[in-house]
Amino acid sequence: MTKTITLHPSRIGCPSLPGTMKGIISSMPGVKDVKVRYEERSLDITLDDEQISGEEIVKKIGQELGLAMEIGETHGTKEGSVANTCPM
Repeated sequence: MTKTITLHPSRIGCPSLPGTMKGIISSMPGVKDVKVRYEERSLDITLDDEQISGEEIVKKIGQELGLAMEIGETHGTKEGSVANTCPM
C-alpha cells in the first residue's frame, strides 16, 4: 500500500545535505517520491510499505550519513525538534 511519511533529520543545516538524502532515499526500492521541505526541515517520502518501511529508510540514512531521524505521518506541520548544525 502506498503511504507518505515525514522524516525529520537530526541535522539538516548544510545546503547540500537534503539533496544527498533525497538521492539516497530515491534510489531505494519501493520509494515512489521524495520531497524536501527546507522551511520545516523535513522530507516527505511516498513509499510502498509492502516493499520498504520508514525504519529501513532511517537505518540507511544513519549508515550513509550518520544522521538520526524521527518518523511521523505527514500532517503538513513540523513535529519534534531539529538541530540546525552541519555534520560536514
